[in-house]
Amino acid sequence: MSDESFGEVLRQLMDEREIGVRALARQVPIDPSHISKLRLGHKGTSVATAARLDEILGGGGRLVALVQTTAEVTGPRRAVGDIGDNEDVKRRTLLGLMATAGLASSLARDAEPLRDAIEAAVAADADDRDADTWERVAYDYAHEVGFSPAVLLQPELAADFVELTRLVQSAGGTARSRLIHVAAQMAALIAINLTNLGEGRSARRWWRTAARAADQTGDHIVAARIRGRAALISLYTETPRLSVVKAAEEAIEIGRGAPEGIVSAHAAKAQALAELGRHDESADALEDLYGVFESLPETTRTERGNWGWSDGRLHFVTSLVHTCAGDIKPAMDAQEAALAICSDRSWKFRGQIEMHRAGVLIRAGEVDEGARHMTRILETLPPEQRGDGLLQGSAIASLKLAAPVHGGRPSIRQARELLASIGD
Repeated sequence: MSDESFGEVLRQLMDEREIGVRALARQVPIDPSHISKLRLGHKGTSVATAARLDEILGGGGRLVALVQTTAEVTGPRRAVGDIGDNEDVKRRTLLGLMATAGLASSLARDAEPLRDAIEAAVAADADDRDADTWERVAYDYAHEVGFSPAVLLQPELAADFVELTRLVQSAGGTARSRLIHVAAQMAALIAINLTNLGEGRSARRWWRTAARAADQTGDHIVAARIRGRAALISLYTETPRLSVVKAAEEAIEIGRGAPEGIVSAHAAKAQALAELGRHDESADALEDLYGVFESLPETTRTERGNWGWSDGRLHFVTSLVHTCAGDIKPAMDAQEAALAICSDRSWKFRGQIEMHRAGVLIRAGEVDEGARHMTRILETLPPEQRGDGLLQGSAIASLKLAAPVHGGRPSIRQARELLASIGD
């Protein structure tokens, strides 16, 4: 008999299919925290749920077999303490309601009061096991924000942040520090998701919360990373570019030279200076970014979530800096390099690079072709992607590269009207 545990096999199957906790939970459907606990071996599950997981992940019955084997070894489970007839009826009624709610994701919100009641009934001080679970939840969100529809993620992020807040209040020692670190990440991801939704002003408040939580960890790398990422994402809002430069420089100072803490800040500074037209300073900032990038730990360079910093991100910043400066060939080379390594899943990254391509054509004097390229790309995207805040921010930045005399051209007007209609 294999020594594999249910959690080990589940993790393996999810990694092979490149599916995160929340994406899997939505397909079952089931509460994401249940999936997280199953992965960590902190929870058992039913044969029916195991069968559904096998079906989604192509497990070939492995998960069902492990559940059945565990049931044979441990026997029927008993509740702790004596349960009277009335309490047993209540328990079975509650479980029945939860099972019914699990039949359709549209009923998930209706089941939340039931889950809250259970959480209150079994409440205990948060410990390192809770921190393990929530670190995984934050990791999964970091791989979903920017890829999954922002409008669907926002209520889930908010609900989980409320639950996390309760745990932080009851935690102590290392568990508290770890959970506050998770809270900083979660607040930042909410800010990013709000920016994706075009809610830049609300995002600013969440960035402040993220920065305060990061400071509470006492880790200068975390504090710098959060602030650097905030500066970078604020480029897709109406934040004045001089404010972005100042915020980026503050993050660089806080980071004390730690590459993984300051890389986003250097990227934000280079791009903000480029949009301000301070091209010599922007080129210097880009050179600084390359130096920091070369010093990044391999784990940071290969991480594909929101906290990683890949070659693609470097090509992106290079493309933007050269596009704004009118350096046509280096800009296009960077764009080709970025598109060459872009996965099919990265629709937003690809779309933003195409917005850069429109911008470099406009900057090269091919105003109509650049504007038409932008319109063609936007029209191929489904509405929920076209309305993404980061994609729109890249489009607007490229349109600003058109000289004022060209602002009334039909092609420019058409692109602007398309962006405005998406915003509405």
